[in-house]
Amino acid sequence: IPKGSGEIHMGYASVDNWLATTGITDPKKIAYMKEISASVIRVFKELGFKMKEEGTVETAKVESKAVVVPTSTPEFQGIKKAKEVEKTEVKALEKVKSSNTLAITIPTVPKVPTPITVNSNLQESNQIETSVDRSIKYPKRFPPNYLTSAQRYNKANNKALEVMVGDVEQGRISTYLRTDLISVDDAKTKLKNAGFEVLTVLPLDKKKQLTSIVFTNEALKKMSLQENKGHLATLRLLINEKDKKVSITNPLYLAKAFLQDDFEKEPAIKLLKALVNEFKDLKNSEDKLKFQLLPKYQFMAKLPYFSDHIIVARGENLKDKLVKNKRVAFSLELESGAILVGVKLNKRTQKFPKKIGTNNAGMLPYPLLIENGEAKILDPKYYLSLMYPKLTMEEFMTIATVPDGIETDCRKVFR
Repeated sequence: IPKGSGEIHMGYASVDNWLATTGITDPKKIAYMKEISASVIRVFKELGFKMKEEGTVETAKVESKAVVVPTSTPEFQGIKKAKEVEKTEVKALEKVKSSNTLAITIPTVPKVPTPITVNSNLQESNQIETSVDRSIKYPKRFPPNYLTSAQRYNKANNKALEVMVGDVEQGRISTYLRTDLISVDDAKTKLKNAGFEVLTVLPLDKKKQLTSIVFTNEALKKMSLQENKGHLATLRLLINEKDKKVSITNPLYLAKAFLQDDFEKEPAIKLLKALVNEFKDLKNSEDKLKFQLLPKYQFMAKLPYFSDHIIVARGENLKDKLVKNKRVAFSLELESGAILVGVKLNKRTQKFPKKIGTNNAGMLPYPLLIENGEAKILDPKYYLSLMYPKLTMEEFMTIATVPDGIETDCRKVFR
């Protein structure tokens, strides 16, 4: 920009300069370069520049051209304004008049912030809030009769607090109460002393090593008055001479499973206490289930629940079919009008305990309930797995024909 001229001069080398220095001789390339040069000159002219011949530069011996644009054009004013803004923000470069050198102005370094000292006593005096508890809070839920470690162990004498045999312990409940072998007569005597009535004594095998004693009392009958709940009216005691054991069905276990939403613990606990007080040295069986699982128990997905009864007969004279029937081990009439029947299974069907465990054979004779003109049984797939809670799928496959055999035997009672 010449001083006082109000013009911008821009030097532009012609195509002839480039051809002389590069030595290009290809006519097509020369034509292309001239076309580009003409386009550039046209753009300059559109911006307001004018071509001005300056002569020949001796060192290069080529023509040079200068382009001049008036300072009054909008383009120049825009460039000037941008230059002024740049100077106001940072004076980075200043041209020195006395020489051809540039002086660089280094920006001032900002001051380092002064650190703030926090008084540690403020937290103790609650003058500032230092943290917020953002942890997720979960509700505390415990199974029935759950005991904490402090409750389980009495620190004074370091002895574990006792839980009655057969009661819920750490959320689980045993299916049976076990004790050492006693005779059938002794078992009947103890049951009578505990306030129970013996309905039948049934040998389950040819050698009479397995004997099932079916018993009841008024409390059991009262608990079984509602529809479909009559299966609870009896309990079983098994004399297992082969394994030298006695197994008694846990009334609390069956009450929770059979009574469903109508379950009340207090009556079942009274039955349990009566048995525990009369039969000494009772122990929980290894067969156990989660207490809260019992009302909705099923062996596995798509298998039956308690409510999935199987109707084996219908009619108004079903009660008459029980008279002098060799397939009936006992019949118990309830105040509701329902009748609980114990069905003797076919000898072949009845052998299944030998495959999956004789200690739990007391589930026989098989219960059948006559009610409202229908004879119905618990689905064998449900009842077998309920009374054999440790049963595996492999073991279940070894008795795969037994459920159908039980259903067939129960139907034969009314033929």
